Amino acid sequence: MPLSNAKQITQTVKHLEGITPKNIPEALLNSQQPIVLKGYCNHWPLVNAAKRSDEAAAQYLLQFDKGASFHTHYLPSSAQGRVFYNTAMTGFNFESSQQRLPQILTDILHNAHNKTGQCVYVSATSLEQSLPGLLEQIETLPELNAPLVNIWLGNASRIAAHYDFAQNLACCAVGKRRFTLFPPEQLENLYVGPLDKAPGGQAISTVDFNQPDLVKYPKFALALGAAQMAELEAGDALILPSMWWHHVQGLSEFNVLITHWWRDTPAQMGRPMNALLLAMMSIRDLPEQQRNAWKNQFDHYVFKHHPEDFSHIPEAAKSILASPMDDTNIRKLRADLQNKLRR
Repeated sequence: MPLSNAKQITQTVKHLEGITPKNIPEALLNSQQPIVLKGYCNHWPLVNAAKRSDEAAAQYLLQFDKGASFHTHYLPSSAQGRVFYNTAMTGFNFESSQQRLPQILTDILHNAHNKTGQCVYVSATSLEQSLPGLLEQIETLPELNAPLVNIWLGNASRIAAHYDFAQNLACCAVGKRRFTLFPPEQLENLYVGPLDKAPGGQAISTVDFNQPDLVKYPKFALALGAAQMAELEAGDALILPSMWWHHVQGLSEFNVLITHWWRDTPAQMGRPMNALLLAMMSIRDLPEQQRNAWKNQFDHYVFKHHPEDFSHIPEAAKSILASPMDDTNIRKLRADLQNKLRR
């Protein structure tokens, strides 16, 4: 049974009402569980336009157009809106080009009105760079640590399950969307594809959620048992914690999502994925005894880190062992790592 029928998942994401940008608690933004905020952005002019018609939403967006180009994907009807690989996984199932907003909206509305089955899809694009006037119409929450506000738009689409390191407040501005969510520990049950080549740059589940093949992907049944479903209407928002896997389906013929990404730590601390990739290169293929020895090192210094384990070292001598690491030591360490990687 296709997951698009939403009958294989019994858990739904918790809903809250009455939360707006003016009264949202900081603790809620940092929830470790996904939460739907019903009507969170109902007052946005874009949402009000969308509730009148797709054309009204498109016209509202066009008033902010300054000629910026958007990286745009075009999917044939055979893709059924699924942004994915080609059959051999040597490339992707879409063509991409740089397009300006008037053409993108024309193509989206054409596909919607004529039921072509083709899909136009624009993924995360910075509002500050592409539509700064629209950004001014959206509240920037002071509680967030310099959020990156992105716009996503297109026809009905299916975005494979993936995770983001950033925390996310995702606002459904036009159309309806369905999020299928999995906690981070479901990684091994999602049959993730290549780390270094993915449609959106982030590794994705290779399971087709509309036609899950449980013979080929038997552990996916375990993932479904832990999944949660969230359906958003225009005006709703989703608090999506860091590292949660999420499959996103646009249910309407015209959809616009606006996301706020932020991290709880300074950007100069780098991307954790870099550490994973280096560990894969340097540690994964060592003999088991050596891998286990390095696992102990990682546990001691990272995953089971306890400041008291380093209390025998004078504070002035701790350097990178001090937690949290200060800005000076972060910069020194980054420079040292860059020099070592060049050797």
